[in-house]
Amino acid sequence: MFKNSKEYRVQTWNQLKISYWSVLVAVLIVIAVSTASMPLIFLLVGPMLVGQSYYLLDVATNNNEGKNFELLIEGFKKSLVTSIVANILIGIFVFLWSLLFIIPGIIKYYAYSMTHYIIAENPEIDFFEAIKESEKLMKGHKFRLFKLQLSFIGWFILGALAFGVGLFFVYPYFQLAHANFYLDISPKKSLELDVEF
Repeated sequence: MFKNSKEYRVQTWNQLKISYWSVLVAVLIVIAVSTASMPLIFLLVGPMLVGQSYYLLDVATNNNEGKNFELLIEGFKKSLVTSIVANILIGIFVFLWSLLFIIPGIIKYYAYSMTHYIIAENPEIDFFEAIKESEKLMKGHKFRLFKLQLSFIGWFILGALAFGVGLFFVYPYFQLAHANFYLDISPKKSLELDVEF
C-alpha cells in the first residue's frame, strides 16, 4: 500500500529533523550552480539534478544527517552524458507535448519526473531507457505526485509572504518528499547506491 501525501510529509519532516540544514545547503548549491551557469545550463543542470537525486536518496534511505555533499557530483562522475542528454530530451519532449495542449505537456512532465532518480540508481542506464523507465514507473502515480506537490501549496504561500526568503526553507522539504515518493513507488523499495567516497 502506497503512502498518501500527509504520510510523505510526516516521514520527510521526521528525516529533516536531523538533516534540515545540510539538505538546505545541498539544494541551494544545485540552484546556485544551475542559475549561475545559464550559458551552460543544458550541460550542467542534468548532472546536477542527478547528483541531487543521489544526495536526497541517501538522506531518505539512510535517515542520516545529510553530510555527504560529495554525492552532488555523482552525476558528473558516473552518468555525465546520460544525465545531460536525458535532461535535454525531457525538456524537448515536454515542450513538444505542450504544443498540442497544456494538459498533455503536464502529463508528460509527471511521466518523466523520476528520470533523474532512475539514473542515480542505475548510472549505466541509457538515457532513452531511463525516460521510458520513468514513464513505466509513473503509470498510475502521476495524480498521486500532483496531490503531493499540491499539499505543499500552503507552505509555498507562507514562504512567499516572508518576502520570498521562506521559499528557500520550504524547498528542501519539498525535494526530500519527492525522494521519499520515488522510494515508495520504486520496485526495489530500498536503495544501495554504488558511491566511491
